[in-house]
Amino acid sequence: MGKVVYLGDRACPRHAPNHGQDEAQRRQHILLAYPGRTKREYLAVFLASRGYDVTTCSNGREALVHLDGDRFDLVVTGILMSQMDGLELMGALRRRAGPPCIAMVDGSGRMDGIYLRIASLSGAVATHTIAEAGNALLKSVDWILRGRDDVIRDVVW
Repeated sequence: MGKVVYLGDRACPRHAPNHGQDEAQRRQHILLAYPGRTKREYLAVFLASRGYDVTTCSNGREALVHLDGDRFDLVVTGILMSQMDGLELMGALRRRAGPPCIAMVDGSGRMDGIYLRIASLSGAVATHTIAEAGNALLKSVDWILRGRDDVIRDVVW
């Protein structure tokens, strides 16, 4: 089982799951930026139970701080967040040549399909609603982290 690191409002890279490990020992590390605490914790535990190390934060600005302090293989982000939303975060990831990104929305609004399409056009490798966050999200994560992100680019699951 992977580790979950809840860092809240402050990034602290020395507490990151892979800090100090060489590449051969390193597990795949996911940065999860999602505004809702309950859903964020659910997703973090779900991904960790599948063997991934997960670090969480609640918005795009915190995610950028984490990205400056540690290496991540994948970013899973909400689209609608305070301080810096997921679309802005994806733009910053593109400018930095950062890790691939999966974008998510709650799935409770009429505009969700539009937000997901915009996220796909903005560089998200895959998009999901929280309602489908189980097997569909895991399938995307597994596919991307096995190096096949070129196959599913711009596909809305």
